[in-house]
Amino acid sequence: MNIWRYAFVLVLILSSWSIQAKDTIYWRVIDWPPFYITHGQDQGQGIYDGLIDQMIAAMPEYHHKKVVMNTQRKLIELKKGSKVCTPSALANTPALLSTANSFLLPHRLIYHSYDYPSFKHLEKVSLNQLLSRADFKLGIASLRYPNAINAVLANHTENKNITVQNNYNSLIKMFFRKRFDGLIEYPPVINYSKKQLNLNIKTSSLQLQEISSQDYLTVHFACPNNEWGKTVIDKINQVLLEETFRANYLEQRLHWYDEQDQKILKYFYQRDYLKDKHRSTISQTASP
Repeated sequence: MNIWRYAFVLVLILSSWSIQAKDTIYWRVIDWPPFYITHGQDQGQGIYDGLIDQMIAAMPEYHHKKVVMNTQRKLIELKKGSKVCTPSALANTPALLSTANSFLLPHRLIYHSYDYPSFKHLEKVSLNQLLSRADFKLGIASLRYPNAINAVLANHTENKNITVQNNYNSLIKMFFRKRFDGLIEYPPVINYSKKQLNLNIKTSSLQLQEISSQDYLTVHFACPNNEWGKTVIDKINQVLLEETFRANYLEQRLHWYDEQDQKILKYFYQRDYLKDKHRSTISQTASP
């Protein structure tokens, strides 16, 4: 009987050692709905929250911990080689990147649909020309946009039709109150804000000509550029590839987009999403 008792205790000890020996992936999150939703009734249902949860389920050999950190700290930790990964890295992030995990529509002009019916027939609009109109007021947050957009705005610093509001949430609320006619934002941010504020306001979006060279932004997982990061990224790539064989893999990625933008993104996913995954598979097959 004592032998079995000792054996049981030994199993418990070995199991404890095994658990303690697991590596931990620290997943960076940030309060940025609906990409990350860190509180409220939709907590954990952001686009990138879902991608993190997918990896947690697929990699039980690791401990997983979500850590709130701003962009600057994230970049510092990646550069240091810390065991930090993020699911929302753009292609210019200085880190080891996975294949594409999603597509993001670039910043667009969001406007009140019924106030500008002529916009409905346009595919894109020039921000520079728009700011030259006397009948259009724009709300902006300083230096929150791509360089090409910031450069245009810098040429209109004296424009009285521009409202600058650096409080992100206040800017959106001012737009809903029609303090100005449009703002530059990612479409899902506006859709989610309408839901949170329980507003039945019809808005639409237009591509900005100044950044129209990219139909979409490719989003990646990023981990530190070291052996640990390479191992994790290789596993992430495999999960992303296997996921594409499931018919519903786009649901999480498109959840917070409106019908118009979902249609646009579905086209790009069908056209391009598997390209880098096939290249990655071929590269792995060819490796010794």
